[in-house]
Amino acid sequence: MKQTSEINIAVQDAFKLLQQKQYQQALTKLQPFTDSPHPDLHYLLGICYKSLAEWQSAITSLSDAAKLAPLKTEILTHLAKCYWLSGDLHQAESHYLTLYNTEPKNLDLLKNLSLLYLEQNRLDMAYQWALKGQSLDTSGQLTKILGDIEKTKGNLKQAISYYQSVPQHSQVAFRAIHNLGLCYKLQAKFEQAIQCFRFVHQSAPEHYEPLYNLGDCFFANGQFEPAQQAYTQALKRAPHNPTVHKALNELYWQSGQHQLFASSLITALESANNQQQLTECLAELYWNTSQYTLCEQCIQKSGYADKSATLLALRGRLAATNNELNTAYKHLDDANKLTVNYDRICEQAKFAIQLGEFSTAQSLLEYVLQAQPNSQLALAWLSVVYQATDKEKHRALCNPNFVLTTTLDTPNGYQNSEDFLKELESCLLTLHQGKQAPSEQTLVNGSQISGGLLNRDIEVITKARAQLLQDIEKCLNNLELVPEHPFLAHLNKDKLITGSWSVKLTEQGFHVSHIHPAGWISVVLYINTPNDDSNNGVIEFGRPPLAPPYDFPPFKTVKPKRGQIVIFPSYFWHGTQPFNASDNSYRMTLPLDIGVINN
Repeated sequence: MKQTSEINIAVQDAFKLLQQKQYQQALTKLQPFTDSPHPDLHYLLGICYKSLAEWQSAITSLSDAAKLAPLKTEILTHLAKCYWLSGDLHQAESHYLTLYNTEPKNLDLLKNLSLLYLEQNRLDMAYQWALKGQSLDTSGQLTKILGDIEKTKGNLKQAISYYQSVPQHSQVAFRAIHNLGLCYKLQAKFEQAIQCFRFVHQSAPEHYEPLYNLGDCFFANGQFEPAQQAYTQALKRAPHNPTVHKALNELYWQSGQHQLFASSLITALESANNQQQLTECLAELYWNTSQYTLCEQCIQKSGYADKSATLLALRGRLAATNNELNTAYKHLDDANKLTVNYDRICEQAKFAIQLGEFSTAQSLLEYVLQAQPNSQLALAWLSVVYQATDKEKHRALCNPNFVLTTTLDTPNGYQNSEDFLKELESCLLTLHQGKQAPSEQTLVNGSQISGGLLNRDIEVITKARAQLLQDIEKCLNNLELVPEHPFLAHLNKDKLITGSWSVKLTEQGFHVSHIHPAGWISVVLYINTPNDDSNNGVIEFGRPPLAPPYDFPPFKTVKPKRGQIVIFPSYFWHGTQPFNASDNSYRMTLPLDIGVINN
């Protein structure tokens, strides 16, 4: 056993090094004494490991310290945070709740509990814990968190109220104003959003986020030139940020500036020390815009072709375009061995299906569903496996009766639904004007209004949202709860809109078969439709986007009519027959996704 005086000196020296943020040197001072029952030594060891992001070592040292000094709450606080950062949210929650029994008015504890629940989308619990501390909190941090919770729920008016209540002197005031701007952006109140982002930019000009969001506001408002300027300014502060590069190049694509497309990334790669993320972003942009040769060249020149899971996945897709399915499967398998990604495992299962390896595909998908029981993508590909191998299981998962139809009722203030649809159509036509299709859409020959359409603070859209939610709920009441079913088990849960947009299809416009991974149910309101008896614009359910022999026929089709609402599980494959326009006609819809809140 080392002498106590040696240990005390080591602890004192390590503490000074920690204050100077010299974590590795502090660790070197402490490591010779790890067999000592000295609580401060194990505590400082834990802090060193935590600062170096070595979570398991930090947990071991802090656990030892907690056994030696069980009354020191700061040890449990750090231990809970390490469990959180390591991904063990259950243990993090358990330790925070133990601390709460000792210190029920600890504001940092209440803040951490509310943020932990918010990260897990357990929004009611997050709200409960943030509310417990709000009356005790003069810093505004918990008020800001309450705003974040309401924003996540889609309750933008309540979120705005909370953000506006954060004191101006608060250390989170800038973040609250920034998030206030995000709420205004979601409501399409672009002038108010721009004011918020400009204020934050003027107060903290070194940060790229307000400039990036300024660009988004201008872009969404059709103001391409100031959007381009804002994105460019953001890149001066974060020259290697893939998110900003992606937004700027999406603007180039949609505004028809194809000669500038990818130029910012190519320039940034020349000065980047670590080129992997930028290369991945560039290759994905080429893939999304169907520039397959450039995508392949980008990957092969990068030096990361076998080292990046993203690039391996792209190589798999490129191989599949040449019908090299075994190669495609191997690249996806290699990608998932490098980094487990559940969506990518679903893509690997897709290639297994195309190779006729149904048991392999099923095993992969069941692995995903064990980790993410509500993965709509995994359920969608599992439905294809069942379609090929087990008709009874397929019908249980994809019963045609799960496709529900109803007609939009007349919103308050209108004599009939037709008057309302005319006003809504006129509003959406204005918003569609001048828009070009984003690079990652499933539609061909058409345009899309994105950005949370039903959050926009426009009276006719607000009324559409309220009426749609009423009509959807009435329709869902016709279904019966089945506890173990991936769709029917969630009927009685709280729900929130996770996405809403509008699509306008023109001559020969159609949707390729797809699913909606962000929803539990998906809904389409038909605002303008072909008025004939043909298959013009028909929506088909159950036809996966695969080549023969696995392009199964649809198990249900719907010929939509103006004012009709179609509701279906988000994991249902669905696409449309091409729309044959006459004169200047078009097909217009307002789709939305609705998710469930798991409390």
